Amino acid sequence: MSPIIVASDLSPESDLAVSRACMLARRLDAPLIALHTVDDQLPLATQDRACAEAKDLLGQQLERCPDGMLNVELVIKRGPVAETILRAASEYAAQLLVLGRHHQRNPELFVGTTLERVSRLSSVPALLVASEGSCYDSGLLALDFSTCASEALRCAALLLQGGKLHALHMCNPPLGARLAGPAAREAFMIERQETLSYLLEDELETLDLIGTPRPMTDLKMQSGELRALLEQEIEQNQPGFIALGSHSRSSMGEALLGSLALALLREPPCDVLVAR
Repeated sequence: MSPIIVASDLSPESDLAVSRACMLARRLDAPLIALHTVDDQLPLATQDRACAEAKDLLGQQLERCPDGMLNVELVIKRGPVAETILRAASEYAAQLLVLGRHHQRNPELFVGTTLERVSRLSSVPALLVASEGSCYDSGLLALDFSTCASEALRCAALLLQGGKLHALHMCNPPLGARLAGPAAREAFMIERQETLSYLLEDELETLDLIGTPRPMTDLKMQSGELRALLEQEIEQNQPGFIALGSHSRSSMGEALLGSLALALLREPPCDVLVAR
């Protein structure tokens, strides 16, 4: 099975990410790779000492995880943080990257934090761990039926392993329906709800084909501003994580992170799963 990679900077804040990665690896019966990156711009002797110390500290982090962890590989690499994480995800064919909020405070040059760079460039779903205590028995999905949102649904279902998935779709009726009056608006919403239900069932059937347990799913369609709707749903349902597609697009050869995904990564209301 493809491994889960957790990237740690060995800070106390990264304990949350390591603990969450251990929990998910046990749940999915997946191998776990604990990764730390040493700055390759340091003098070689300093790099060697840092690598040796990092391996000990990383092992201590894993020992602090509840119930311990058996199938773990400690990997210490040298290089720029974001690029090294991305390269490791490709090298090990990872199924998930787990990172902590501490990566937000590690800006590199002028192109955003490590967390933002990994999330926008990774072909592997990235999970930001921002809270503790949740066993991931429920999740919230921002659903728009884009390709990346479909990938977010599949990854969310994998993490939930049959738990509850609240799917939220924002739908504002077009101007013509709004001007035509309440009956036209209601007819539009009913038609859109039926289409979304059909498409969601198609996605759930895909889960059956790939062997991922179906989550218990409810679909809610609302009008309004998506960020506000998501915050309302989070307050009401208290999900373990929120999943969404990155809504990436190509610009001068580089993937860009959508404004909603970027806002949630910078101010996460709970754990955040971003898929491309």
